[in-house]
Amino acid sequence: MPRLDPAEIEFGEDGTPRSPRYDDVYHSADSGPGQARHVFLGGNALPGRWAKRSAFTILELGFGLGVNFLATWRAWRDDPARPRALHYVAIDRHPPARDALRVALARYGEFADLARELVDRFPPALPGTHLRAFDDGRVRLTLVLDDVETALRRLDATADAIYLDGFAPARNPEMWSARVLRGVARHSRRGATVATWSAARTVRDGLREAGFDVDRRDGFGAKRDMLAGTHAPRGDARDDVPYDGERHAIVVGAGLAGASAAATLAQRGWRVTVVDAAPSPASGASSLLAGTFHPIVTRDDSLLARLTRAAFLHAIDDWRDRDIAWARCGVLQLARRHVDETRFTSDADAWPSSYVEAVDAKEGARRTGVPVARAGLWYPEAGWARAPSIVASWLAGSASTFIGGRRVDRLVRDGDRWRAFDDRGDLVADAPVVVLANAADVERLAPIGAPIASVRGQASYLPADALDAPRAVVIGHGYVLPPVDGRIVVGSSYDIDSDEAGLDLASHEGNLARLRALAPALRVGIDASTLGGGVGFRAVVGDRMPLVGALPDLASQARGDRVATQPGLYAIGAFGSRGLTFAALAGAILAARIDGGPLPIESDLAVAVDPCRFVRRARRRGGR
Repeated sequence: MPRLDPAEIEFGEDGTPRSPRYDDVYHSADSGPGQARHVFLGGNALPGRWAKRSAFTILELGFGLGVNFLATWRAWRDDPARPRALHYVAIDRHPPARDALRVALARYGEFADLARELVDRFPPALPGTHLRAFDDGRVRLTLVLDDVETALRRLDATADAIYLDGFAPARNPEMWSARVLRGVARHSRRGATVATWSAARTVRDGLREAGFDVDRRDGFGAKRDMLAGTHAPRGDARDDVPYDGERHAIVVGAGLAGASAAATLAQRGWRVTVVDAAPSPASGASSLLAGTFHPIVTRDDSLLARLTRAAFLHAIDDWRDRDIAWARCGVLQLARRHVDETRFTSDADAWPSSYVEAVDAKEGARRTGVPVARAGLWYPEAGWARAPSIVASWLAGSASTFIGGRRVDRLVRDGDRWRAFDDRGDLVADAPVVVLANAADVERLAPIGAPIASVRGQASYLPADALDAPRAVVIGHGYVLPPVDGRIVVGSSYDIDSDEAGLDLASHEGNLARLRALAPALRVGIDASTLGGGVGFRAVVGDRMPLVGALPDLASQARGDRVATQPGLYAIGAFGSRGLTFAALAGAILAARIDGGPLPIESDLAVAVDPCRFVRRARRRGGR
């Protein structure tokens, strides 16, 4: 896991921003916006090349202060022939801190409105892939914060145009190495254009060896030359084709997973029909009063840790302007045993305290208001949220059609469409794309080659005066939330073999025991038999990772790692107890899989959540 040190920004006597780390300027002293328009837009023949395209993807190495992005965004806004979707993928190892970016971009008055939006949504300096959608989702900035070689190796995107804007090759040779330029070529469509302010011989030779035809052109300002050209590889090249069929999808399930899928597809211009067996949305696990959202950290920055980090950061960005019930009150994750405290809390050492901080029991008690007896990890931006309010916001924003009280009993492929029938044999809806977001019931309609367990979880609702109410969420072997609508949520049971939908006294008693384990000194004066609560059924697969993507065709005789999928059939779900954390990002991943464009996560994370992974693993074990 790389540690990301935010960029330091200094300003020369003429006001040009400089990097003391690389002892170089961020852009030409003549004009940052002018250089962006001449070198990067002009060198890639934009906006002309994107005219009337459904989607257009730009890959930039060296996001810097975002001036090239702002100039491109402005050109897209001003162009009546602009593509429906502009994907802008940028890689940077040292992003500026938000306040520093605000100061730097204040110098470019022509971008004031766009810069304000970018700064307000700019991600923290945490490694990974960060998606930010602007202009009602039509402009999507995918900012990859990592060293350039790792980022390119894990990137899932195909570029139509490339901006090479690292610091000078003599100052930052890693950004311009032959290996990096070959990585750029691997993510370039045949005919993709490239432009850079640099005219260095090593850059020109490296681009040519990577399959680009490049030549010198007039540079900008005081710089005599620049390079521009076209990707013309001798062999095969990437040629991903955006979805061009009827943009209509059926989403089966109206909980967090289904609502997220509906919202992200609708943002891309899809018509969505949401079908649920319950009469109204947000039933099942999504109906619980409130739950917690937070990332996790591990010493090795595991796949799960990386996925929860990406999902957590994406969720709080998605929810920021929504009318939902949530609070970023902080989450304290307690060590499970006293002997594990040092090892457990050391996992926070590599991270900024604004993301996670190790605290001892005394400090944890002070921050949460709960007399905890163990050390833990404090996530200051995490908290609690009400799933029903999020589901309602996503479905309202997507303007989807909701069909309640209809259980989809079977799916039939008819030509290039799916037809969904209920248990009476009546047609519910038909569309070219179906998304299964119906928890463990996915397996009934489309098996994935592994069981999907349904795990009962009962939460208990205590009156706010039943104990000294916590100020923040405390989790360990169980959890307790601050008061929500006058009730304190405590949970939760984990009943693997139960299908009991009603409240159970033993589960209430178990939740009170979990509360006592979290804070042994806490006095709770209440009889378990008097408690209210809620029951939800979590979908869980064996590796505890979500399911997001195309569903396998188990009848196919394909061999090896390439698993045949059922055309137009997808799944989203198996979030386990992390539905609030995972749902927003899972929807964005799914929409990219269906509609095309860069993935908002790294390729190895995409493989880790791919529903085909179980078939792939079984074949490896069996030698097929």
